[in-house]
Amino acid sequence: MKLINLLNLLLILLIIIPTYGQDNSDYFPYKKNNYWEYLWLETGYPDTIVSLSVFDSVDNEGQKIAIFDSYFINPIKPPVMLPDSGIYIIDSSLNVFTNAEPIGYQEYALIYKLNGIQGEQWVMYDYSHSGNGPFEIARIKEISDATLFGIKTKLMWIDYFYAPDSTDTTGLGRGGDVLAKGFGLQARQREGWPGIGLRGAVIDGVLYGDTTTVGVNEPTSQNHPLSFELYQNYPNPFNPVTVITFSLSSGGNISLIVYDLLGNEVIRLIDNIYYQSGKYEKSWNSNDTDGELLSSGIYFYRLSFNNHSITKSMILIK
Repeated sequence: MKLINLLNLLLILLIIIPTYGQDNSDYFPYKKNNYWEYLWLETGYPDTIVSLSVFDSVDNEGQKIAIFDSYFINPIKPPVMLPDSGIYIIDSSLNVFTNAEPIGYQEYALIYKLNGIQGEQWVMYDYSHSGNGPFEIARIKEISDATLFGIKTKLMWIDYFYAPDSTDTTGLGRGGDVLAKGFGLQARQREGWPGIGLRGAVIDGVLYGDTTTVGVNEPTSQNHPLSFELYQNYPNPFNPVTVITFSLSSGGNISLIVYDLLGNEVIRLIDNIYYQSGKYEKSWNSNDTDGELLSSGIYFYRLSFNNHSITKSMILIK
């Protein structure tokens, strides 16, 4: 009941007005350098959560790829409710897939259908991988007209729940997201956590609402709040060898994994191995786990340390 009341409160705070526009792609404005700040509701916590797009591209099939980083800003430290770093894929039907959904699984899940209609639901994730469930399910509860930061918009309310049957319309509540056309994620609630609400944003260079950052031009993962850093590979573009550099301020187990453009794992360059504090280099000769050389394209490399991660992109050209 608390989850529903919180999201209803966020809706009441908006002024309901006539609808506008037909293109739904701007429910998820993924372009590099777009920037959002969120209030962490019901906690009295004075800080805001920053989310920013650090990379965008389009693959040969027309799928859009984006990487978002997030963190608390005062002081800089890991976020809540948003992934510290995650990859998003938007297909030609405006379905949004990510490996960064905070429910807990680590595979790609269909979290948004930007062209979806009110009442539509779909399976985000099948734990059996065979159609037998149980399932994580998404359902568009409501699409409504509203005003946000003085701009006419639409809100898409998406509920998430766990159920043993994919046709169930109710189940164990996981919370929900609210998307706003032209602005992206406007509010989020997850089971057992306070919610977040959008305070301000910079979308395509235009400032909306209130943000605490001035001069957002080239945000990068090097502003990340964690006790480790991941640097841009060199050379980049490369053929066939490149070097990945990272530094740790304390010792711990790390993993360094390369992914292809669709988020499929290519190779584990470091697999949960203990490293002492210091600066390290790891070379990669553009081969996969089986030793086969990869084709030209965009690849991602992700460094994970103490349950957090940073992701960067690199380009292989032959």
